[in-house]
Amino acid sequence: MLFNEPIHNWSEWGAIFQSIEAFTPLAKEIFCREGMAFSRLENLTPGTNAVFRAGDYVVKIFAPRESGMEPQVDYINESAVCGALTRWGISTPRLIAHGKIQDTYLFYYLITEYCPGEEAGTWLESDSPSQLEDFIRQLKGVLQAMHRSADGLIPPVDLLGQALDNPRLERLPVSLHDEMAKRASKLNVTDTVLVHGDLTGENILIGADNSPIIIDCADACLAPWWYELAPLVFELFHCRGDLLRLFADTDPEVFVEQVMDAVCIHDFGANMLWGTAVRERIPCFSHLAEVREFLMSRMCGRT
Repeated sequence: MLFNEPIHNWSEWGAIFQSIEAFTPLAKEIFCREGMAFSRLENLTPGTNAVFRAGDYVVKIFAPRESGMEPQVDYINESAVCGALTRWGISTPRLIAHGKIQDTYLFYYLITEYCPGEEAGTWLESDSPSQLEDFIRQLKGVLQAMHRSADGLIPPVDLLGQALDNPRLERLPVSLHDEMAKRASKLNVTDTVLVHGDLTGENILIGADNSPIIIDCADACLAPWWYELAPLVFELFHCRGDLLRLFADTDPEVFVEQVMDAVCIHDFGANMLWGTAVRERIPCFSHLAEVREFLMSRMCGRT
């Protein structure tokens, strides 16, 4: 066997998924089967799956089912969406190869070109107002090109069912948990487009010309366009007022309500609210009214 580490749960996957030593034999075999020259693996920013640079390429090996994940869904999503973005002229790493390999476990994998760039989360902390304005303008252009009807591209998901039966809500105060579920249940999610779903500071790279490069499309789904706002506001912009004001195309109150809808329906919305409270060193929100006031204060420059 090429991969010899035990994976019986998420904890065991988390202990090994960045190990170059553990994944090198498997990666070598994948490159050999694809007729590609193999280069020494290097670590990249950790995420959910095993992702390494190999010379001019990036190889992503998805967590197997034994970890508790369902890798086939993410694999299908990412391979389909990566190809679609390239066809639509959106800057994203070109898909080179994809498939699966049966070893100790069944591993799905992707190989894409390596795109050099600085992670947007780091870049946004240090650039000038004019550069930030240009980045936001380009990002909005990317989203306009991406947010199009894409029925049949990837399997649909039950957004409402997912939101109402979301175990991540359990980490929030009961009052906030209940309000989020109630708000989600009233949302109209029938008008869908393709959304990336995970536009965080790690999943956008800034290229040499300061243009955004979109990576990691495993969480892409068919959803209302505003679904995209939750990770953008909480995980990319970190609720910075200057960035929110540059991005918003509408009245601040309307924009904040759209963000509220997004965080209530998003699969990781509860984690975003929890993480924001930790990052801001404030008590966890107990009610949606507190989330609304927090966002409005940032939008209106009161903090």
